[in-house]
Amino acid sequence: MTTRNVDARRLNVKGLLIAIGLPVVLVGALVATLLGTGAFSRDSELEDSSLWLWTTPAGEIARVNGLTAATDVRFPLTDAAGNEVQIEQTDSHLLLREIASGKVSAIDLSTLELTGEAETAPGEGVRLALADEGAFIIDQTQGLVNQVDPSTLAAIGDPLQFPAGLTGGAFDTAGKLWIGVPREGTIVQIEPKEKGARTVATEVVAEPRQELALTVLGDGVAVLNSTAKKMTTIRADGRRSQTDVELVGPAETADTSPGTIASVTVTDPPSVVTVNDEESKRFSIAAAPSNLLGASVEFHQRIYVPDGASGLVWVYDLDGNELDRIEIDAGGGPVELYHTGDTLFANAVNTNAAVVVSSDGNARQAEKDRDDILGGNAPPEEEEDAGDEGDDEGDDETAPEIGPPGAVTNLRGTVGDGLINLSWDAAPNNGSALTKYTIEGAGQTWEIAPDQRVLEIKDLENGTPYTFTVTAHNAEGQGDAATSPSITPSAEVPDPVASVEATANNDGTVTVTWDEANGQGNDVSGYQIEAIASGKNVVVGRSDTTTFTVPEGTLDYGTGYVFQVTTLAGAAASTPSPPSNSVTPFNVPDKPSELLAETASDAAGSIDVTWQQPSNNGRDITKYIVRAGSQTVEVGGNTTTARVSGFGNGEEVPVSVVAVNEAGESEPATTTSNTMVAPQAAITGWSSDTHYMTIDFTFDDGGGDATCQLFRHPSSGEVADTEEACDGSITSTKYYSSTEYTWHVEITNPVGVVDTEKQLTNTKNINGTVYFGCSEIDNNYCSTPNSQNGGQDGVSIQTKPSNGDHLGYVKTGRALTAKCWTTGTTITPRGNESDGAVDYHPGKDATDKWIRVNYGDNENAYISFAWYNLDGQGKNSIEGLVPCN
Repeated sequence: MTTRNVDARRLNVKGLLIAIGLPVVLVGALVATLLGTGAFSRDSELEDSSLWLWTTPAGEIARVNGLTAATDVRFPLTDAAGNEVQIEQTDSHLLLREIASGKVSAIDLSTLELTGEAETAPGEGVRLALADEGAFIIDQTQGLVNQVDPSTLAAIGDPLQFPAGLTGGAFDTAGKLWIGVPREGTIVQIEPKEKGARTVATEVVAEPRQELALTVLGDGVAVLNSTAKKMTTIRADGRRSQTDVELVGPAETADTSPGTIASVTVTDPPSVVTVNDEESKRFSIAAAPSNLLGASVEFHQRIYVPDGASGLVWVYDLDGNELDRIEIDAGGGPVELYHTGDTLFANAVNTNAAVVVSSDGNARQAEKDRDDILGGNAPPEEEEDAGDEGDDEGDDETAPEIGPPGAVTNLRGTVGDGLINLSWDAAPNNGSALTKYTIEGAGQTWEIAPDQRVLEIKDLENGTPYTFTVTAHNAEGQGDAATSPSITPSAEVPDPVASVEATANNDGTVTVTWDEANGQGNDVSGYQIEAIASGKNVVVGRSDTTTFTVPEGTLDYGTGYVFQVTTLAGAAASTPSPPSNSVTPFNVPDKPSELLAETASDAAGSIDVTWQQPSNNGRDITKYIVRAGSQTVEVGGNTTTARVSGFGNGEEVPVSVVAVNEAGESEPATTTSNTMVAPQAAITGWSSDTHYMTIDFTFDDGGGDATCQLFRHPSSGEVADTEEACDGSITSTKYYSSTEYTWHVEITNPVGVVDTEKQLTNTKNINGTVYFGCSEIDNNYCSTPNSQNGGQDGVSIQTKPSNGDHLGYVKTGRALTAKCWTTGTTITPRGNESDGAVDYHPGKDATDKWIRVNYGDNENAYISFAWYNLDGQGKNSIEGLVPCN
């Protein structure tokens, strides 16, 4: 069976992002492992059911079978850590792209060989697309669409060139690639061919520079225009429809969806918008607002909404009725949806949890970390920038109340032959993300996305002055309009710059350089520099020389950009230059978060330090430096724990941790910790039953793993008893009843051992009573003193159960407390006397049991069980007594 790749791809923007250090080496190891075990010999095909899923903390990929909901292969990527990688897969090919370095690797699953590699611009802004029909490397930043051989990654034909800043890039069911071109307001269908890709169709779906999100459906494509709040659907048979959509907040859309109905997640207030051609519906969902509320999809007439914050996948029918809540341990991270064939997968990238959903809605848990499979035993996020949607003013303490946005600033324009280029700086969003800008002037109105702060206005009259207004909008309303100065188009324009070079610096800046342009009789007054990324287009500054440095923090770290330079001659401006080379801005990492330094519980003079991986700000974190007191420890960039040793007991230690990447060290995260001290304990009370004694105590483990042991004190020395982890009480092993015992508790940790004071205790009494018939019988034996072999004095208490020394006599009714029982001389409590047969203890059997009792100050005192009855027991029962040692 063959699975079309279009069904086995990403459903969300980030997709399967795998942390990987040396992709070629690691992929080679993966292939070698699978070859060596034959894991792919017969079962390697996806067969409409299996996908490789990623687990971030473990650094591991696992192949999950959608038919059985079982993981059948695991593979740890031992160098993996924080370096995002996109994975695309079909039955026969697997493509991996390391986001940070841009390196792409190819595996041919039909031959199980690592077959090719290619270099792309580092960072976000390049994506892979793979289907049975072909493969593409899409440079969204440069606007280049490159068809490549899926095995060798060699280019096939010339790349297709589009305006910079593309969006999307996914195959439809017919094996055609779709991309979005926001700068033109179009989407483009591209067909892979033997000699190179060709454009099949171009569809206008929006005004230029509006915010577009493209979703490839099971039938056709859907394009969400967040700026105009419209969705356009184009079916495979060419039918086209457009409808208004109710967007009341930030939206998340899937790159692909298995169904025919487009679904949009609104993250705040949480809701879902569905579009089926011209029919649009919106319904609220029970989730809480969260940036972990992911892109929803329609799958067999149900809407599935991943929610990492609550660890759920919400399931609704098409009318908005809740059908199910699928639990998944998200570990505080995102839950991502993928599909292949007739199976939907939910993957928690921060944990080993996954869920497989069949077409009937049945959800089954799939543990990615099974140990009874190939690779068992075990692999072991960076908050996404919300985009340039205007600046929040101030921090949480000083931010204004949420309201409509402020006015844009620095609104200005340059002119060309019959055209004006407007640009401006972002408006303050006042606590609510910007949704669009509206521009009015020259008898027209435009709406563009908040990340598109440049607008080219054509078909104007040279020599005629124009003014324009720009207004920012958010969910709370519109801000004040800003008005441009008077701008007059002119045919007298300078030449464009011929070429542009960009260099990303290690301080977060980008240096852009170019050759001086020809003014064509005009005095060149300066240059305007524009930065372009996927879906973004902003003017970053002007320069009166041939170089410009984009300030730190202006651009998104880790995202690929190209730059265009426009020559200025007063108000006149050239056409933009060709795009520069792609660069990925970077800076030192953010400081590690959630730093925790704790006393090492199993080692004296040591502390354990943990932290969360921060944003790497565009370059891999290569190591962490942990400084504690006078000690320094370095760990790899994939490690977020360290132990530092060599301190004194009870020492307070200042701790700092910095992350290091190509740009240098981050700001330090700081805290303090104390090393372990000796433990302490004090007995507070005790309790007992007939055999066990429990000692209660308070304790301080000194910060270490403490154990507590009970010691018994006989007449000399001490005897070890119960040992366990300290919890404030400790119970002895089984002892004699009716007996006093002296104890102390010993508490131990790696620093030392401490004993409590001694405590006298006793087990509860087991009571019994003597019965000897001579107290009631008048015969010769009972009238004769014991010294003359009679029974007049009662029965003897002896030092041993056999041949013991005599301690004294007791008679019927004497109460004695019992400790334990043993065996000795057999006693029969009846016999034939000179004056006839006599029963001295009716109902009592002959017995060899002897009872150890408390009798005076004697340590060892025994009475035959023939003359002793336990209270509450039958005459021949010793239940409740333990054997004597």
